[in-house]
Amino acid sequence: MEKTILTLDLGTTAVKATLFTVDGVVCAQAMREYPTERPRPDWAEQDPEVWWEASVEAIRALGDLRSVKVISLTSQREGVVPVDAQGNPLARCIIWQDRRAYQEAQELASAFGEGLHARTGMRPDPTFTAPKLLWMRRHDPDSFTRARWFLQPRDYLYLRLTGCAVTDPSLASRTMLWDLRAGCWWEEGLSYVGLRNDQLPPVYPSTAMPGSLSVGAAHSLGVQPGIPVVVGAGDRACEAIGVGAADGRVMVSTGTTTNISTATVALPARLDPRLLYSAHGIPGWYLIEQGLSTSGSILRWLRDEVLGGQWTYADLDRLAAESPPGARGLILLPFFMGARSTRWNPHARGLFLGFTLGHRLGDLVRSVLEGVAMEIRACLDLLRKGSVHVSEIVVVGGGARSSLWNQILADAAGCPVVVPKEREAASLGAMILAAAGMGYLGEISSSWKTLNPVVNLFTYREEIARFYENLYSLYNATYRAVEPLYESLAALDEEGR
Repeated sequence: MEKTILTLDLGTTAVKATLFTVDGVVCAQAMREYPTERPRPDWAEQDPEVWWEASVEAIRALGDLRSVKVISLTSQREGVVPVDAQGNPLARCIIWQDRRAYQEAQELASAFGEGLHARTGMRPDPTFTAPKLLWMRRHDPDSFTRARWFLQPRDYLYLRLTGCAVTDPSLASRTMLWDLRAGCWWEEGLSYVGLRNDQLPPVYPSTAMPGSLSVGAAHSLGVQPGIPVVVGAGDRACEAIGVGAADGRVMVSTGTTTNISTATVALPARLDPRLLYSAHGIPGWYLIEQGLSTSGSILRWLRDEVLGGQWTYADLDRLAAESPPGARGLILLPFFMGARSTRWNPHARGLFLGFTLGHRLGDLVRSVLEGVAMEIRACLDLLRKGSVHVSEIVVVGGGARSSLWNQILADAAGCPVVVPKEREAASLGAMILAAAGMGYLGEISSSWKTLNPVVNLFTYREEIARFYENLYSLYNATYRAVEPLYESLAALDEEGR
């Protein structure tokens, strides 16, 4: 029986189980969705037990799993799950998208100044784990004091599978508590948040296999007990591995949100404070990252909340294709959960500008696609200003399925867009890490060339690119015009609750 590798990708909206051959061929794949609880406007929480139930269902849907020789994991990042000594969750996970810890992020910025980013590569933003932990210490002291471990989503799955609490540098470096250059937990930051070093998991390389599948987990999953479980890496690191994001190739991953990443083998002497730097899944490498808070989730909101769930994404794509470039003068600022790169404004909100009674639904949808593309363009411009070469964009995630979106992005960025064979590249990256850990393949950084070749190319159209250059100027001017209003709007929202 041919050897296979089982991967789990715990995303923001769903978990995906994939069965690969050691040559990277997908034998079977299954996905199960789960909800995000939003008890307040800026809050976003998920139930870890629901993650586990969805993972079990997805894996069992793959069929015969007797050929599985190794399991590898990847997940969303920055969220925090407090668990007791038996591994039981003490509260729902405050996921990356949650914005409640704004004041705590500002406090960390005041306490450590520029040294915070210089040491950790992270900006003082509520996205990251440290502000969430500080918020939990103050507002949920029972969970904070009872916690034996504070785990990120992938780490929680690893604990459920093996009984071992572990993490890897790619996730540790998203906590804002990891000394990026020294490669260890940052003691001063831990002390400020109120943690002991041993309350965060021990850190292993992404290809390590410190645990094996427990008898109980194996029984739940229908997989042989005792097989090794590779630590794996965060979803963005795995995606970057799966598509070879390095040497001028920049990854744009669009799903619930959009991430813009490329890898480097060395950190610059001075870190640009507008960019994020984290450890890669490839030992000794680093990721330079930027991220939007919302992108695909805006389309989902439009589909489900505004249109009542009566349209499919394919329907929305067809409607948007009927609208001309510029969406007949309709502009979207896509900041539905605050603005991250490049603006770093947690008070920012979404804005549609230019509505008339002549607008159609397709114009509304196209304005969403173009608004996201304009913000990605801003991120690419910042990379270029920081002397990062951008020769092509490789698109992954659910957004890469849309030819219209890929063409809009190429035109807006003035850069070729390539689509790889495997667009859901996080699972492939996790598979590559497992294969490397088991000795099935050699160089991790070049594996994508044979495992995930380019299957489609979108080149930018000069006339449309010139039009989008003007739209981009108007887009930025719109943000500058409304930026002074955001803080007052946030205060009014808080007052009205």
